Amino acid sequence: MLAFEIEEELETGRAGRDAAEDSGVRIRPLTGLDLEGVADLRSVVRWAADPRAFELLRGFKDARWAVAGVPGVAKDGSLAGMVGAVPLGEIGVLCHLAVRPEYRGKGLGASLTSWAVSYLKSRGTRTVRLDSTKQAEDLYHSLGFQPVAPRTVYRREDSHHGLVASEGVSGYRVSPLVSEDLPELYGLDRWSFGADRSALIFATLRLHPGMGLVARDTSGRIKGYLIRSHAGDAIRIGPFVAETPELARLLLSRALQKKDGAAVEVIVPNKGPAHGLLKEFGFKGRVDRLRMEFGDGSERPAGLEHYATTPYLAT
Repeated sequence: MLAFEIEEELETGRAGRDAAEDSGVRIRPLTGLDLEGVADLRSVVRWAADPRAFELLRGFKDARWAVAGVPGVAKDGSLAGMVGAVPLGEIGVLCHLAVRPEYRGKGLGASLTSWAVSYLKSRGTRTVRLDSTKQAEDLYHSLGFQPVAPRTVYRREDSHHGLVASEGVSGYRVSPLVSEDLPELYGLDRWSFGADRSALIFATLRLHPGMGLVARDTSGRIKGYLIRSHAGDAIRIGPFVAETPELARLLLSRALQKKDGAAVEVIVPNKGPAHGLLKEFGFKGRVDRLRMEFGDGSERPAGLEHYATTPYLAT
């Protein structure tokens, strides 16, 4: 068994003391000097997550990252593993857990997970959320995480096939999302999602300006919104939130009319009405991960329906 040492000051993001045993794996805060090691680790474990997600989330004020350093192995700065923890108020996200193959099955993944949970709880998080690969489900379950719902990735290759007419949806006005919409959108999103995603939404819009749509009712109140982003060879839709299925259909139809022939991906984290809607538009889905949670459990807020996740995080 490996001897894992976690630095005492890690939860506050401040560097702690050196490990007692230089030959052991030491869990410590990520620094700028570790970025090359992160890239190497990502390549070794064939990290499926969008690399831009790590760069985006690393800039969040309260996000914290831990790495497992391996002094003297392969080269100075080699990493045996890493994990991220992003607090969003009552909901916290555990993300980017990766362990080098030769260190798996020795407790390192559990140690990194435990660190992330401890940090998120110290920030007031009541529910820790993650999207697990099939291989990691047993690990998370052994640490107290419970399954919530499968996560499905939907994709449509033909940009013009199966468009559904949106006529007949009255009482709503869809327009491009502008900066003046953000305060109301942030408040509505927090009410509907149950946690504060404003920094994540803003960061996505900053990377992909002009890619949002907002729907208002006759009184001028926001009743739905949809944000698009570039993801490799596709356009990714999310977050995507709407008051009614009819409004969701209208927003999706408008979004598909503006994507210039690229394939489209939508990640659905739950068992709601999004599945039927996307199939109606010609999308084909595959279950890729399992939503799991640890803590008090997150009841669905009495807000708008969520049809797609944000593009760079398990939310």
